[in-house]
Order: sequence, then C-alpha cells, then structure tokens
Amino acid sequence: MRAPRRPIRPISSPRLTLRGLALCWGLAVACGGGAGAVEEINFSRDIRPILSSKCFSCHGPDSKERDADYRLDTREGAFADLGGYVGIEPGKPGDSEVVIRITADDEDDLMPPPKAKNPLTADEIALITRWIKEGAPYTGHWSFEKAQRPAVPETKAETVNAIDRFIAARLEREGLGFSGEAPPETLVRRLHLDLTGLSPTTEEMDAFLADPGKNYEATIDRIMAGPHFAERLALEWLDVARFADTNGYSIDDHRDMWVWRDWVIRAFRENMPFDRFIEEQLAGDLLEDPTPDQLVATGFLRNSMNTHEGGTIAEEYRVAAIADKIDTVSTAFLGLTVKCAQCHDHKYDPVSTRDYYRLFAFFNNASEPGKGAVNGNTKPLVEVDPLLQDAAAYRRALERRIATLEHFKAHPELVLAEHERNKDQVGKVTKSLDGEIGLLRKSLKSGKTSVMVMDSGAAKRKTHILERGAYDQPGEVVTAAIPGLFGELPGGVAADRLALARWLTGPEHPLTARVTVNRYWQMLFGTGIVKTAEDFGSQGEWPSHPELLDWLASEFVASGWDVRALLKSMLLTRTYRQSSVVTKELREVDPGNRLLARAPRFRLPAEFVRDNALAIGGLLNREVGGPSVYPPQPKGLWKEVSHFGYPGFFSAQHYFPDRGDEVYRRSLYTFWKRTSPPPVMTTFDAPNRETCAVRRLPTNTPLQALALMNAPQFVEASAGLATRMREAGVSPAARIEAGFRLATGRAPDTRERRLLEGALVRQEAYFRGDPQRARDYLASGGETGMSGDEAVELAALQSAASLILNLDETITRE
Repeated sequence: MRAPRRPIRPISSPRLTLRGLALCWGLAVACGGGAGAVEEINFSRDIRPILSSKCFSCHGPDSKERDADYRLDTREGAFADLGGYVGIEPGKPGDSEVVIRITADDEDDLMPPPKAKNPLTADEIALITRWIKEGAPYTGHWSFEKAQRPAVPETKAETVNAIDRFIAARLEREGLGFSGEAPPETLVRRLHLDLTGLSPTTEEMDAFLADPGKNYEATIDRIMAGPHFAERLALEWLDVARFADTNGYSIDDHRDMWVWRDWVIRAFRENMPFDRFIEEQLAGDLLEDPTPDQLVATGFLRNSMNTHEGGTIAEEYRVAAIADKIDTVSTAFLGLTVKCAQCHDHKYDPVSTRDYYRLFAFFNNASEPGKGAVNGNTKPLVEVDPLLQDAAAYRRALERRIATLEHFKAHPELVLAEHERNKDQVGKVTKSLDGEIGLLRKSLKSGKTSVMVMDSGAAKRKTHILERGAYDQPGEVVTAAIPGLFGELPGGVAADRLALARWLTGPEHPLTARVTVNRYWQMLFGTGIVKTAEDFGSQGEWPSHPELLDWLASEFVASGWDVRALLKSMLLTRTYRQSSVVTKELREVDPGNRLLARAPRFRLPAEFVRDNALAIGGLLNREVGGPSVYPPQPKGLWKEVSHFGYPGFFSAQHYFPDRGDEVYRRSLYTFWKRTSPPPVMTTFDAPNRETCAVRRLPTNTPLQALALMNAPQFVEASAGLATRMREAGVSPAARIEAGFRLATGRAPDTRERRLLEGALVRQEAYFRGDPQRARDYLASGGETGMSGDEAVELAALQSAASLILNLDETITRE
C-alpha cells in the first residue's frame, strides 16, 4: 500500500461521508441486536481469500514487487507503524488506513487502484471493516498448519461412520439432510465404474442384486483385489506423473517408459503404503541396496520432457527438466504452485526464490543430461526383464517396430518422398535405420528392455539462484533445504532426495496427507473437499468440509498410508450410497453439490468412455501391462507434428495402427505422443501429459457427440453390442432390454422401451428398402460377409446399439 498523499483525516472526513457512512450503517445493522445470528468471521476462510485475490500482488510475499514496503499477508506487516499511521488498527476501522483507502472516493487514493481492474465489492469492504472492528484476528494459512485430528461431531441423522457424521453436521447447519439410497442397480454400476472404469458384467450385476445389503462390502473387497482396480488408480497417477511414450518438444520421438507405468500398476495391486510409494519414486536409487523395482520407480522423475534437437543448449534443457520436477513434486505432494518462484518471490504464498532454488538443489546433482539420445531412452538407465505376462506383448511390440523400419529401409524413397533426394540423403536414412534395427534386435534377443531412472551422479554441482530463472544467469549459491515456511530438515541427515521424500511423509508435515486424501475424494465424488486440488495455497479454494479433510488425513497416516482402507471408508458411507437425483430445492440451495446432500453425477474420464464402450460391445482386451499399443486413429495426425517425417532419423513420427486384439486394449496402454495425444482422449478432456495434472476440467462440446457416433472404435463397439443383443432373444423387446441393461446397468422404463423399439422398427424398414445401405453400414463396424434379411436385421440392431451407446447415461457415472 503506497504512502498516503495527505495526512490521515478524521473519520468525519468528506472521503468517508458517503461510502464510509453507508458502510458503517450497514455494519451497525449487521452487528446490532441480531448479532447472535451472524456467523463468526474466520480469517483463513473469509478474509485471506479477499486479500490474496485483491491485495497480495502488491502487498504480499513478493518483496521485489511490494508497494510502499507494506504487506498484508502477515500480522506483523499489516499492523506495522507506517510513520504516524497504521494500515490496520485492531478494533478501530475508522483509524485504519486500509479502510480509508478501500472506501475512498478519490481515485488517486482508492485501493485497489482502478487501473488494476479488480475492485473490491461492497460485501468484501463490509467484511474487511467488520473483521477489523472485531479485532482483526490473524491466523496462519490453514493448509500450512499441521492437521489436528478433530472430534467427530454428533448428529441427528442416521450415519454409517465418522465421514457421514461430518457431512451430516454440515447439512444440518444448512437445514438439509441426506437423500435416499440409490437403487441397487445404480450402486453396483457406480462401484464398478469408480473402482475399475468398467461397467459390471451381467453376471456381476445379478450376483450383487441377489442380496444388495449383504453383497455391498463384499463387492468392494472383490473389486479391490482384482487387477482392474490397480489400473484405475494408476490412471490417476499417470496424469500426476506426466507419463508419456515420447520425449516432447519439437521432435517428440519415442522413449520406453512403459516399464515404469507397469511398476505403478503393480504398486497399487500390492497396496503399497503411499508413503513408500512416494519414497521409492523420489529416491529409490538412494535406498540401501536398491532393488531393480526401486530403481524403476524413480522413472517418475524422468518423465520430464527432453530433446536432442540440433542447436539446442544442453544446460538450458537440463534446467528446464529440473524445473518440471519441482513443479511436479510441489503440485503432487504439497498442493502448491511454486513455479512462479523460479523467477521471483511468490506473489501469494510464502515461497521465495531462495526457497525455490533450495528445492532445485535436491535434484541438481542427478546425472541426467540436458540433451537426450536419438531414438530411445537417455542415460541413466536400468535394464529389466519384463514380467512374464508382459514378455509376449514385448516381443510383439519389438517385432512390429522392426518390421516397420525394415519396410522403410527397403523403400527409402518413401522416407524422402516429399523432399529432394540424393545419394547421401538416402545413405543417411539407411544407416540410421540399420542402427535402430540393430538395437531393437539386440533387445529382442536379450528379452530385456530399458527404462530411464535417477542416479545421483559422481560430480557435485553448485546450485545458484538463477536471475529471472535464466539458466545462464547464476547468482547466489544455495544448498538443498525445504521451504522456510515449513522449518528445517531434521538434523544429522543428508539433504538429498531421500530426506526430501521422508520429510514429505513425516508426522509433522501439514500437506502431503491432506493433498492425497483430497485427490482420492475427488476420484469418488467428482470434486475434492478442496476444489482446487492443485492449489492449497492462498489462491486455492477454502475446503467445503475442513474438519473432515483433517480427520481423513489423520486417519490415512494412522492406517499406515493405506489407500485401499481410505477408499473403502469412503465407499461404505451413506454419503456415497445416496441417490444422485437432483431436486429443485437442492439445485437452488447447492447447485454445485458441495454440501453432498445427494450423490454426484459426472461423465466418465476419457479413457473409460472408450473402455466402457468396448466392454459393452464385448470387444475389450483386458490383458494387464506390457508395451504401449496403437489403436486406430485418423490418418495424418502425427504427420502434422513430425520432424521432417523421417522415420529413420527420429522414431514416433508415423503412426501405424496395431492389428488384432491389441487394438482393443484398455486406453491406459494407448501410445501417448505428447505433441499429438490420442484424439478421442483429448476430445474428452484428457491432458497432454506435458506437465503435472491433478484435476481434469470437464467440457461439453459437439465434438464429443460426433466422436461417440463416428469414431471407428465406437462404431465397432456398437456392432459388437448389436451382436450381443441379437443373441439375447428373438423379440425386439428382449433385444432392446439386453442392450440397454448392458450399457446402463438397468432395464429400460416403459417410455424408453417404446422409443427404442420404435427406432429399431424404423431402422429395419429403412434398411429393408435399401439392402446395400445395410451392407455398407455393417462394413463400417467390420462386418463384411453378411447379406439379405440377416444383414438388414443386424444393421438395424447396430443402429439401435449406437443409439444406446450414445445415451448420456451410458457415459455417466450416476
């Protein structure tokens, strides 16, 4: 806050006669006889978000950008003597320069200044004034304080466990209650979709419905013991870890990191304690006598983008890779956005540039080079034997790549078809192809594959604060340390990545457990208790249920960081088992369902939209693990982002779809090219995996409907569903009911049945009038050997199946 242009005027100053008197009158009404009905102001919930949004950019932690050397992010700064006046005088808003400035009529004195285009609202001004009048109590930011296990509240509602009681207590304060339990058909489908990403089979539905009350917990246990639960959890982590099969940047060529992806699946399959899960990924190489698996785990840190483009500066890209690691670790485990501190002190949270480069020092001694290898992985590496169940898939993937390269070696003119060719160019392509084919044959012969890992390296680099984040502008030397707001590492331990990992999961750490349980809550309920899962700092959203968040975090740590136990405690609640039906009252009172008076309803993640369609159509290949696969995608997508289109120089430049059952593998295993991710996935809001992502922001676009209707594998899924419907019976009613139940988990109601049967009859009449159209339509789904009445019948069923697969309910978790 800049120094006043004139001495502070008394409260009766003309500056306050209109706005200030109106404000004081409003406060008198609010705090008068009815004061008992006014909710107590909570600084972290009510005041800090306003100051952070409107004031901290000039009066916050960033010392270089702080105006008039006045800060509002700390109690000491806010109450400081500014030379005859104070910004905040507890209990005396009229003597507080902050109130004088935020209520000023003179634009030269008004704060925030009009040019900032971020004015305070009348309600915000009133709240700040009331807060100062009540003594201006300051507290530290809630998420930076150690989580204390709160007492479980007493409630009137019927509840299952402590989680329900926290939810019910908030509902009762708002005059609301739980919705009724969802129908059994909805519950069993909800469990399977949330825990596997797949609808239950008909047999699984029937087994559950035989005795829903008895079978509910047993179904949870059965699903969690299976491999598809581990795949479900792994998908969340691949977004966090920015996993991809290519290096990124302009060349974006191939890398082999699927071994690390399979390690993640195994870790969740074995229910590895989450603190160990963190430790092995951040510092598996620093453990005593690390196993190959523990080395593979550190691939988490090697998922950064890399390049070997000619003319690039190795040190620049090495620094960029470390910056990516810091961003990932801070977002994944601290729930903080520290990236801006690479160039200047954080404007909103107490993270300085010095803090940033002290974190940088933890990763600065790794032997990871700044530039990558041509075609493949960059040292340090570890060679591993693929799991037995992966071996066949691994051989198929290598043989496929060799066959592709042999084809180009035999026809180099294809490689250079769009460029002027000469003998030297063809020779270079052939030589490059020979080199890559040789490496692949060596891998095939040994039966081993490599994966990029971390290695501390022999040379110890000095870490400098980089001026404005520039790799070639070193400043003051710093050593590895945790951000100052959290204190210091325990004495007597080396300040390395292992110490960092153990600090993150230590008993005093305020953030890691909170951030983790919040993401798992988000997985089951659509939105985290803290909606901004990536930001628990001053700019993040206040928790909808802060006591519940702390209770869950405390429980999680006490359980030994047991992810299954955490999720099961949520799944058993009455909160989770509610109906998702929205009433008019709930839509008006809580349109975002933050209070959870009903179960949330949301679209499936992108990968599960595709997986579920393939499963409903009877096509899904449920094989677990192995090299990434190449399902069909539109031609030419990779060509637009390929580096000169020379597959002999750079791999992952041309897309050749797999054949056979490989194309129906789960989307978790689809080859992920950073500059051109699988188009169906990005259409349904999957991130590009260039940076850490802990929350997907859903959209609704016409492209999504077009993909469901026309993308080749959705057409094939509708063909598969049509075949299953035909096998279910002779009558249209039996066939429609079978298809509808496979897709939605329930039988159609009378209206739905009438509409779908009518559509089936109309489509059959249409195709009967033009049998060639029936044959063409079936061919789009892969059926080419059928004709006559049989083709007409199946084409009509495929049309009805497509309609069912395109229902909102089919792609929605109810």
